[in-house]
Amino acid sequence: MTYEQKKVIIRYLLYLLTFLTFISLFFKIWFITGVNILITTLTIYYYIHIDKIKETTLCLIVKNEKVLMMLRNKKKNDVHKNKYNGLGGKLEKGESKAECVLREVYEEAGIKLIKYNYVGKVTFKNFGYQKGTEVMYCFVGYNYEFEIGHCNEGELQWIDIDKILGLPLWEGDQYFIMNIIENKPFNLYLHYDEDKVIGIK
Repeated sequence: MTYEQKKVIIRYLLYLLTFLTFISLFFKIWFITGVNILITTLTIYYYIHIDKIKETTLCLIVKNEKVLMMLRNKKKNDVHKNKYNGLGGKLEKGESKAECVLREVYEEAGIKLIKYNYVGKVTFKNFGYQKGTEVMYCFVGYNYEFEIGHCNEGELQWIDIDKILGLPLWEGDQYFIMNIIENKPFNLYLHYDEDKVIGIK
């Protein structure tokens, strides 16, 4: 379950606990009131914590010893400007990581993935000149329907696998990008200071 899905569940749980608290107050059931208030307080604290976590997906499509990459060169104020990246983006409210990657690949390349695998995740601290935590779920894609179209965020290119690490990438990409391409499961933590990696585990 992703954090976005947890947020939805917790939000409804808060509604329920608030309702039960009012009911117990109305009927003066003080023990239940106290328990409800305690649980509600803890739930709010947890919700506030996970609400700060940004979740994204990344998909690298591999075909004929090449990888579909995007040179991010079209959007203004793009933190990825002039760097190569795969396809993907931010999870929407209540969305699963699989739903997100399918949607993002379709939106950015006009194709529908029909064979793909979840490989692993990268947890970033302070990625892209921003403060906070980002969890990126990584996929490798193989087969798809429709023709690759144009993207308004960058230029889509097929790159030879052996040239991937020579592209202008984020510094931390070298620690996981080949795992995605080779479908090797991983779980990585990267701490950034602006565009430099200062911690890995």
